[in-house]
Amino acid sequence: MLLVQFLELAHRKAHREWVRAAAKLSLSHSEFEYLSAIRDQESYKTDKDNHGQHLQDVVEAMGVRKASASAMVLKLEERGLVERVDCQYDARAQHILLTKDGRTLLKQGDSIYATVMAQLLSELPADDLHAVANEMKAAANRS
Repeated sequence: MLLVQFLELAHRKAHREWVRAAAKLSLSHSEFEYLSAIRDQESYKTDKDNHGQHLQDVVEAMGVRKASASAMVLKLEERGLVERVDCQYDARAQHILLTKDGRTLLKQGDSIYATVMAQLLSELPADDLHAVANEMKAAANRS
């Protein structure tokens, strides 16, 4: 199995799993993506007060328009999944931070991918897994 085929299979399985789990989680995949981007940005200290990120950082991480990101962050804020905190150094800016509930839902979303990975590892023949692993190593060495 080629790495590209493996990726496509993983994507299809993950999509199906998200469709099944979304109603139970009360979290769409798009919301999960934004929460993930906010979590990922938290590790980057983006300004002088050394915490959180601004809307523009989320826009850049997601590759979306500012209006789209603003609408989604507002929705996540209304649901209590993120909060905005005024920036100490820029009165016009606010930091976007995950709340405890946001982190909890994000972990549940992460578990969907863990489930998919476990399924893939249990279903694929060992030869295919080795071929994918070898192709990943070769690709890593090329970059």
